[in-house]
Amino acid sequence: MTIKPGIGINDIKFGMTESQILNLIGKPNKIVVDEDDEDKNRVYQYDELKLRLTFYNEYNGKLGYIRVANPKIEINGNPIIGIQIEDVFKSYELNKENWNEEDYFTFNSYFNENIWTTLNEEYGVVTDIEFGYLFDDSGENPNWPK
Repeated sequence: MTIKPGIGINDIKFGMTESQILNLIGKPNKIVVDEDDEDKNRVYQYDELKLRLTFYNEYNGKLGYIRVANPKIEINGNPIIGIQIEDVFKSYELNKENWNEEDYFTFNSYFNENIWTTLNEEYGVVTDIEFGYLFDDSGENPNWPK
């Protein structure tokens, strides 16, 4: 499984509909709607893939956000889950200066606004990755991959 920031993972692409995802990877183990969120976006959870896909009602139910903890996931051809965060920045051509670190109670989060990607670190290693679609030059509209 390869992460392509702003595009998706393998054949899963931002901007796809729920039905396209269902046809591509099948039925999720769980569908959650965050009732506390005013948009009430739907989240598909695939346990075996360790994957969550969020569909945004604001954009007619298009896939807009991915969270993955699958140990087979790669960035720039390298595995990332379970790897020490400093090794990720040194070895994977990810300039640490482009990432904003947030220190939470039990974990750290590294966010890169340019590629709208977050690396979550717990116990000294990357535990999961979150990323979303990118915006056009105006910063107002989604730049859905083709």
